Amino acid sequence: MNWEIVGFAAGILTTFGFVPQIIKGYKTKHLGDLSYLMNASLTLGMSLWLSYGISKKDIVIIAANIAGIALNITLILMKYHYGKTTGKAEKNH
Repeated sequence: MNWEIVGFAAGILTTFGFVPQIIKGYKTKHLGDLSYLMNASLTLGMSLWLSYGISKKDIVIIAANIAGIALNITLILMKYHYGKTTGKAEKNH
């Protein structure tokens, strides 16, 4: 079995699990139920995994975590932006 293919499949599935939330947030312009703390901790964890992947020169770990970090930052920025544009202060969850 080619474990690199399994790794890429796992990375794609777990990373792009964020895409439906981004699409829904974009359509509804509401991310009030999204937790800043959850996304910040995921981003930090993925950043550590990225560092690990770089140290091991593992392209699967590097690629999955770069994509995951980008998607998490997108969600954080969308929550902040839509919270400001609706005029409502959104609480941290």
